Amino acid sequence: MQRAVGASAARTLIGTLALDVGMPVAAYFVAGLAGASTYQALLIGTVVAGLRVLWVVARQRRIEPFALFLLLMFGVSLVLAFVGGDARLLLAKDAATSLLAGLVMVGSCLVGKPFACYAAERMARSSGRTEQFRAAADAPGGQAHWHRVSLVWGIALLVDALVRVAAIYLLPVDLAAGLSQVLMVAVYVGLVPWTLLATSSRRKSVATAVGA
Repeated sequence: MQRAVGASAARTLIGTLALDVGMPVAAYFVAGLAGASTYQALLIGTVVAGLRVLWVVARQRRIEPFALFLLLMFGVSLVLAFVGGDARLLLAKDAATSLLAGLVMVGSCLVGKPFACYAAERMARSSGRTEQFRAAADAPGGQAHWHRVSLVWGIALLVDALVRVAAIYLLPVDLAAGLSQVLMVAVYVGLVPWTLLATSSRRKSVATAVGA
């Protein structure tokens, strides 16, 4: 049973991030292959990301903290996209989004419920595992686990943002644009398996404690 729940959680996390992160990146590269300029391709990626967020909110018929955060990020991104008209500004906007997300992740550990817990609960709700998730989160050590996850994600996103900003303003814009997308995907590709392994280990510890 625990293994089935873990597999379901892994599929949900990977599927959600593939849509939330993968779709905008794919849109950027497809637009570039279709002949769009770097600025146009980045703008298309921004719009795709926003449409994805709006679709999720419309489907769930509620605005929870995680969805509200994504909506705010999209709004800021869209405003910056149309105000500047500069590819480097759009790239910097993406890096700033990662920077803000990292600050929110780290800051949430200081003010109460860690943000990673909100995100995980959103994914659990979409797969019908809300009660199981809340029971695990409320178990001894549950919040400590999500604090740790939030800190790791927050620090990784902050480092990602700083590296991308350096690349944006030190490299040619076309190279910086491609590298920025690759770096973003690489960060998530590294974070997702770690999160799944850490959560699986946590789940086994809880199961062992209950069995004992």
